[in-house]
Amino acid sequence: MTQLITPKQLQEKLNRSPVTIWRWWAKEKILPSPVMVQGQAIGWRPEVIEQWLTKNEGAS
Repeated sequence: MTQLITPKQLQEKLNRSPVTIWRWWAKEKILPSPVMVQGQAIGWRPEVIEQWLTKNEGAS
């Protein structure tokens, strides 16, 4: 299985706070949905985030 981008890694990549990442994903549906691993941990597939970044380049 491909390594997932953790919420912490995504925070660092986007230079945003944990609250902003959560809000963009859970409330505002700006970020793509993460995948859940073993019913606990969540993360994003790198290719999904790269596509999202390309699509939203300059939008934040």
